[in-house]
Amino acid sequence: MSSRETGYSQRTIQRDLQALESELNVPLVIENRRWRIMEGHQPLFGPVRLTLQEGRAVYFAMRLMLRSADEHDPDALTALEKVANALPKGMAEHMQRTVREYRQLPFNRDATDILCSITEAWAKSQSLAIEYRSAHSTEVRRYEVDPYILDHTESGTYLVGYSHTHGEVRVFKVDRIRAVEQLHRDFEPVDIDDLAETLRHSWGGVVLGESRYDVVIDFTPAVAARIQESYWHVSQELEALPGGGVRLKVSLPSLLEITPWVLSWGPEATVVAPDELRRRVGDLLKAAAERYA
Repeated sequence: MSSRETGYSQRTIQRDLQALESELNVPLVIENRRWRIMEGHQPLFGPVRLTLQEGRAVYFAMRLMLRSADEHDPDALTALEKVANALPKGMAEHMQRTVREYRQLPFNRDATDILCSITEAWAKSQSLAIEYRSAHSTEVRRYEVDPYILDHTESGTYLVGYSHTHGEVRVFKVDRIRAVEQLHRDFEPVDIDDLAETLRHSWGGVVLGESRYDVVIDFTPAVAARIQESYWHVSQELEALPGGGVRLKVSLPSLLEITPWVLSWGPEATVVAPDELRRRVGDLLKAAAERYA
């Protein structure tokens, strides 16, 4: 395309091309007298300026994510390195140490490619097809999904979206996705406020459902301070108990995630309600005790 066709002078066009390469780091190549972006290039976000305290906050968030990782994510590594390079020496050295530790984790190219493909479809509001194996089946099935949310928790990374196969919003654990196909089909982004509010009430993970469990757990004085000093859940209520203990009340859509958390407190926690959780925890503790008898 010539300067006459664009309506701009040759000098202006050359200046803009140089700005794309030098200021925005967009690699350009010329082919048949036409400029285009180099194939495979990943566009960069505009420059982000962080204060010292904002850099520290980003580092804390990255540390939390890395602690739950069992494989290293190269994009997380480069992101942390970029933050480290912009901070004072003492902080930067500690961040680089974190990078070195994280790099020792195994690298799974297939898992990284799957996560990147999901991210691209999510960013573009485009449908994708996934090959997925549920936790309760050995069969791999294909689902077409509109990605609404990609969320990382201590238990893993989850894709939340509208499944055209099921005709409803579903949750898919990314570790169980075997392959991803970009469908290059746009979908209209929906208002996810209600969905996000539902997810916010799950315990530590991503659980959808309309069930409601009013959970009540009593803790002994030995751990009461630890329970009181933390913010466990959006619905939590704390009550002091006679003798120095504390009672925790929360409302949850599922008991699946809180069960191992209760077990982690051993004899310091007693489930008061609901009966279903009380029986489940009791049976598991009894079975564990029998193994040590």
